[in-house]
Amino acid sequence: MLQILGFFWQMCLLRKGPENLPSSSFATMIVFAIYLAIATTVVTLTRPEETVFVVLGTIAIGISIQALITYLLLAFKGYRQRFPRTWAGLLGTNAVMLLILLPFNFILLQSESDALRLFADSATWVCLGWWLAIAGFIYHRSVGISVLQGSVLAFLIELLGVYTAYGLFQS
Repeated sequence: MLQILGFFWQMCLLRKGPENLPSSSFATMIVFAIYLAIATTVVTLTRPEETVFVVLGTIAIGISIQALITYLLLAFKGYRQRFPRTWAGLLGTNAVMLLILLPFNFILLQSESDALRLFADSATWVCLGWWLAIAGFIYHRSVGISVLQGSVLAFLIELLGVYTAYGLFQS
């Protein structure tokens, strides 16, 4: 398990690409299951007012949009066979980023210190930029687009997922 975490950490540091991941659907489903467990736990902890249905629905929407757009882009570029590795890379690195963001989210939710909240808010923005760079790098290595184009694509996917989930689950 630590080897898998270490590999995704290397991807987060932009030292390894998704081409080093196993291409099997089984490996991708294991990464998906781990991501789902981490995402569900993190979202439940950081949004305790949300129901389980809303938490799972929000996660499902984000994952579905990411998978669909990634698959369509790979198919368009003629790299459909790279989907399992690419998606596993995106899910695995996203899980690592969720774990990194968890303490900052708790600070934002629980702290009464303005300085500490400002620090956590700044760190959250840095993590967003880092995640976009990671996703851009993964798309660059998988699809052959520039890192900037991949980052913009990742941002648009995240934005589409947030707006879709908000539209479906707004209270």
